[in-house]
Amino acid sequence: MEKMLLTGLMGGLTFGVTLLGFSGMAAQAQSQVTQNQNAALNAIAKMMEGQRTYYAKNGQWLNVVSNVQKDFDAVLPPTFDYAIRTTTEAAYSYVIPATSPLINQLSSYVGAALLVPNSKVLIITIICKNNQPGQIRPSDPQIVRGADPTQPPLYLACGDNSVEIPASIYTEK
Repeated sequence: MEKMLLTGLMGGLTFGVTLLGFSGMAAQAQSQVTQNQNAALNAIAKMMEGQRTYYAKNGQWLNVVSNVQKDFDAVLPPTFDYAIRTTTEAAYSYVIPATSPLINQLSSYVGAALLVPNSKVLIITIICKNNQPGQIRPSDPQIVRGADPTQPPLYLACGDNSVEIPASIYTEK
């Protein structure tokens, strides 16, 4: 009976220690996800800042990720892939999870820097985060116009299945 009691007690202790081990590993994994997600958000914010600055000085957008990285000291974490798409009016920067063990826990971002219509110098920006984690490219943000499309107010809104990052909106005055 004592042996059975001792065995049961040891089994319970092992189970408790195992649960604590899993709990600690889960907290560490969540911490890794949070750190990587924050690093990606910082990267997209730096890319948007770089696009605004570069356009203000040169009248065009940067369209090569390594140039944005080099020219504006953007730290681009290796757990994400990066891309830029430009038009004459806008620059879209994408930060999408790379293949890694965290791929299904990390979310993608898109940042947009757009010239205000009928303006050669005013730029508005927004950063949007995909609602669903994984390698899903977020929909591009869109310009939303007021009742009179030739007059402000106008603003940027995130595309389908994405949300605006608070404080990411920038409008030059």
